[in-house]
Parts: sequence; C-alpha cells; structure tokens
Amino acid sequence: MTKPDPAQDDDLAAKVAAAAANAAKKDSNAVGVEKKIAELTEQVKKAQEVASRAQAELQNVKARVEREAGELRKFASEAVLMRLLPTIDNLQRALKHLPKDLEANEWVRGIVAVEQEFLKQVGDMGLKRFESVGQPIDAERHEVLMQVAGEEGKVIEVIEDGYELHGKVVRPAKVKAGGG
Repeated sequence: MTKPDPAQDDDLAAKVAAAAANAAKKDSNAVGVEKKIAELTEQVKKAQEVASRAQAELQNVKARVEREAGELRKFASEAVLMRLLPTIDNLQRALKHLPKDLEANEWVRGIVAVEQEFLKQVGDMGLKRFESVGQPIDAERHEVLMQVAGEEGKVIEVIEDGYELHGKVVRPAKVKAGGG
C-alpha cells in the first residue's frame, strides 16, 4: 500500500475549503437576493396601494367637478332671470287690471299669448312661481310685510309672487300674514 502524499492532502483540503467557502458565499448571496426580493415585493405593494388611492381620488375629483359644472350650468341663468322678474311682475299687474271691455280685443289676446309664452320659456329654464296663500310662514320663502286679521302664522295674501330656480328660492314672496 502506498502512503498518501501530504502535499496532495493539503491540496485536497484547500480545494474542499475553497468549495465550502464558495458554497457559503453562494448561500449568503441567495439570502441577500431573497431579502432584496422581499424588499422589492413590499415596495411594489406600497406603490400599488398609492396608485389605487390616487385612482380613487381622481374618480372623486372627477365626480365633484362634474357635479359642480352641472350646478353652474343649472344656475348660470339666475342673474338674467332675476333681472327679468320685475318685468314679469309689471306685465302680470297690467294684465290683472285689464279693463273688461278690452278683454276680447285681438291685440290684447296677442299680448296675453306673448306673456304666456314668455312664462313658459322662463319656466323651461327652471324658474317657477310658488304658491304661498294658505301656507305656513317660512322665513326662506316669505317676506312678511304686514300682519292682518287671519289664521296666525299663515300667509293670507300675496303682494308680490315668490320664485324658485331649480328648487332654490331666488326671490321670497312678499306677503301679508295672519296675526290671529
């Protein structure tokens, strides 16, 4: 039997040590790569959450802007209609005091037809006269100018009609209220 060569043993031991060191290095690299993968996965999750929140916020802003634009369109005519209200009032007062002998006059009928068409047009724009007689006094809808005999807290007579635009009171009715 031949004796092993100590130089070969040393060489073999060095190779085994180098292989073990190389394997340990690869194991530590694998652990480092796994940590990096876990960190990147967490960053991706956070980025997805941020993107989801941003998407939801964008949807909320879009809905709010559309709602506000709709409101703006709805009430854009308010200033013009408010300036027309005295004309409507005066026309209605004039027709209310029309002498009986002129009611059959064709020209007067034409004016009445124009008044009705005008009221229909402003009604189509959202302006509506609201009823007040017999209604309970509502500070938002009624401006009480005087109290008269009648049921307390109720509108007895309308002096000037009240109007609302798409449900919003744009001019309260000027009324006489019952004082009991």
